[in-house]
Amino acid sequence: MSTAGSTTLAELAPAPRRSAGIGWTLAATSFGFIVVQLDVTIVNVAMPQIGKDLGAGVTGLQWIVDAYTLAFAALLLTAGSFADRFGSRRVFSLGLVLFGLASLACAVAPSIGVLIAARAAQGIGAALILPTSLSLLSHACAGDATARTHAIGWWSAIGGVVSAAGPVVGGVLTSGLGWRSIFFVNLPICAVGLWATRRYVAETVRVAAKRVDIAGQVLAIFALFFLTHSVIEAGVLGWTTGSVLAGFAIAAVVIAAFVFTESRVAAPMIPLGLFRNKAFSASVVLGVVMNVTFYGMIFVLSLYFQNAKGYTPTQTGFALLPFVVIMVANLASGRLAKRYSPRVPVIAGFLLLALSSALLHGIDETTPYLRILPSLLLMAIGAGIATPALISRTLASVDPERSATASAILGAARQVGSAIGIALFGALVAGLPAQLAAGASFSFDLSTAFRLAGVLLAVLCL
Repeated sequence: MSTAGSTTLAELAPAPRRSAGIGWTLAATSFGFIVVQLDVTIVNVAMPQIGKDLGAGVTGLQWIVDAYTLAFAALLLTAGSFADRFGSRRVFSLGLVLFGLASLACAVAPSIGVLIAARAAQGIGAALILPTSLSLLSHACAGDATARTHAIGWWSAIGGVVSAAGPVVGGVLTSGLGWRSIFFVNLPICAVGLWATRRYVAETVRVAAKRVDIAGQVLAIFALFFLTHSVIEAGVLGWTTGSVLAGFAIAAVVIAAFVFTESRVAAPMIPLGLFRNKAFSASVVLGVVMNVTFYGMIFVLSLYFQNAKGYTPTQTGFALLPFVVIMVANLASGRLAKRYSPRVPVIAGFLLLALSSALLHGIDETTPYLRILPSLLLMAIGAGIATPALISRTLASVDPERSATASAILGAARQVGSAIGIALFGALVAGLPAQLAAGASFSFDLSTAFRLAGVLLAVLCL
């Protein structure tokens, strides 16, 4: 697997740490990232059949998605902290085992309640997999920033292709073998990933700590749970609903308690000193901006194509197909970082993202698809160029032994950003087709403003 004029995956590392070095580490961690990304998108197309077979209503089907998202977001920080203390390879392997077992439970679930619980278990497994996969990649690169950005580019590209292919794979499996097959497919992927990890991947350096920060772990889980849950509910009930406001208030109190606790304990789960690093703090904020606008816009475009322009789900899938170019952009990110610096692809990516949303200003239900197509391509290219470099910059801004915690913080911030983007932009496109088009146009203008602010932050702080 290689690109024209570049080295193969196995040749990325200048000095392999164990067996085949970065190539095998990338392959092993990619198996984990594949199941995490696949289960974000593959489930959606199977919803009608799941609801029919298990007798589930709209609320039950919504929780099939939200249970995964909530568990994933809430446990990311805890997973990153555990990985730094006990070793990323060990925690990554545990995540693959848990994800595989939870997928089996999903596949044989006899009721909607069991399926929701199993999906939450998948989310916990995903939380163990995501930050540790990045930590293992960073460790394998042995401080080589260029190799790290190149490897993360491949990692991101694989995830991007899987995300784009998820609805197609889900549709084929559901139509041919039934909805349970979309969960069975995870089992061989997890098994191969676990074998490759145990066989070829080197363990990371562990952080010595006298005790586990139990209070920090619990507060982080509750803070992320209430924050993510409130955002999801806001998208359904409205931002000013009493229960939503109460959820945000509880999240704010728990976050304050978390910060207070972490500033007092001897061995904090998240050393607050990380945020004194300007580049690290800026990277986290940029991660939020990226996901708020990217996933918010994809959500809006999906509704716009179907409800405003009258596309079928299949036509909508093909309309969004230009996003597959994100893989090429992911790989180009490493080349740009090598020739210039990681901050250059981040800045360039956010500029392209801002341009992509600016081009959609004033669209309505009569706007031809060919006018929208350049924006889709630019958005995919911009996100593809910026994301690997942003992740690499985040990891480079902390000590190697804190790489899992750093990637977990970025991952948690991006997960919450995705939920905020869908809820916020979703509220802007509620209503009749004409109102939806007007709301979509406004949401694109809002994305442009956010992304230009991101450009300024990247220029000043990265």
